[in-house]
Amino acid sequence: MPRSKLIYLIVTLMFFILLAYLGIRTLEHEVLLRQYQTQTLARTQTASVAAGIENLLQQKASRLHAISDFIDPQNFTALKTLKEHDSDITAVFTLRKNQLLYPDERQPLSNEDKEWVRQLTPLANDPSQLVSHIAHNEQETPQAGWFITSENQEPLLIYWRQKGDTVIGFRLSYVQLMMDIANNVQVSPEEQQIVRVSESGRQIFQNKQAVLNHLTPLDSRTLDYPLTLWQISVYGVKTPLYHIWLWGSALILLLLTAVALLGYSLWREYTRAARQARQQVDFVSQVSHELKTPLTNITLYAELLREGLEDDQTQELRYIDVITQEGQRLSRLIQNILTFTRAPKLHLQKVNISRLIAEIVHIFTPALQAKGMAIHLSCPEEIILQSDRDVITQVISNFISNAEKYAAQGKRVDILVQTTSEQVEIAVRDYGPGITEKEMKMIFHPFYRVKSSITEGVSGTGIGLTIASQLAERLQGKIQVTAENPGVRFTLTLPQG
Repeated sequence: MPRSKLIYLIVTLMFFILLAYLGIRTLEHEVLLRQYQTQTLARTQTASVAAGIENLLQQKASRLHAISDFIDPQNFTALKTLKEHDSDITAVFTLRKNQLLYPDERQPLSNEDKEWVRQLTPLANDPSQLVSHIAHNEQETPQAGWFITSENQEPLLIYWRQKGDTVIGFRLSYVQLMMDIANNVQVSPEEQQIVRVSESGRQIFQNKQAVLNHLTPLDSRTLDYPLTLWQISVYGVKTPLYHIWLWGSALILLLLTAVALLGYSLWREYTRAARQARQQVDFVSQVSHELKTPLTNITLYAELLREGLEDDQTQELRYIDVITQEGQRLSRLIQNILTFTRAPKLHLQKVNISRLIAEIVHIFTPALQAKGMAIHLSCPEEIILQSDRDVITQVISNFISNAEKYAAQGKRVDILVQTTSEQVEIAVRDYGPGITEKEMKMIFHPFYRVKSSITEGVSGTGIGLTIASQLAERLQGKIQVTAENPGVRFTLTLPQG
């Protein structure tokens, strides 16, 4: 399997795994969110109902407290009338120093009053029971509150108040309390949850008819004193979460399928483009190779023809020189194309940099002098480097050739070779018009040429510096370009060793 295809499959598989993992985590989060919302709603319902019941009980306590302000504990007729005209009050008592003042056992009593006296007897014997359930310190004694006890399975709910040395108490109608609570419980009708209020298992209120055995308990709460036997429960249908997993898994699968198709489509397009580019490169390389043979023959026969001409045939000699020069230029162009399309193999050997640069300068001297340019070389003796001679020659030749083409007006080219313990620097500086900082970033791009009056009419392909940069990287080196005043400097940096 090709390496690129293997990498593509691994990356695609990792992406699928990551996408599936994120999808599953999202589904889990959605499930937990649904459960949390259900639980939160149930707690809200419980708290709301409990607050309503406690508020109603507090209202009754405030009302009874206000009644005790305006009634005289010694006015037994008023106490008896209060019981007959107030639906909340089923009985009244007054107590002073462990003695029951009303109902008065010394007076004739009805059976109902006798039963009420019997129920009050334990409380009259020990009035501290009224405050025993209330947390208080030794300095403060409650002056009013609720008291509840069970008598014959019917709770006895009393609100009492201390007035001077007398305690006045009202027995609250338990039935009326349950009716009032059932009528005042507020439950949102839009909610699907079942709210149930019960007392020792006896139902007091339920907002909807339902079989609770088929429902799931979501929350429950026991009320504070005096209604400690009361419980608020919230039930609901357990949210079916399978459909979240079902639709979520289907969506994830659909997304993975779409990504797979997109990835496959991109892979096909990439391989098609790569195949087409490879075919183009192979075609250019093949054509270039095919052109080299007839071009070599043309150049060879032009040189032979020149040798056969007489010195006085100046016009013919000029034509032959043009043919030879254009043939050489076309040969260099073909060689650049071959270098650009295929990375050349390196032939590493010990290279005398000093001698090699001197040879390159010697080759270019006639052409530079023909344009009125002087070339100056500054190079230490015997710089030996393990490198590729031909690659260095091609890079430095490109620098000098560019100076010849575009900086002839500077009339000078400087070549400076410097060495350190780690690297060797070969710099070529011209004294031409130079290039801008923006163009410095572009000149190494393939087929880019600086547009100016200097470059107009000068032949070139725009790949010379691109090839030079690639060759420098092959040698583990680099090319730097810096602006000078005037001109520009190209520096080839190669590592020592």
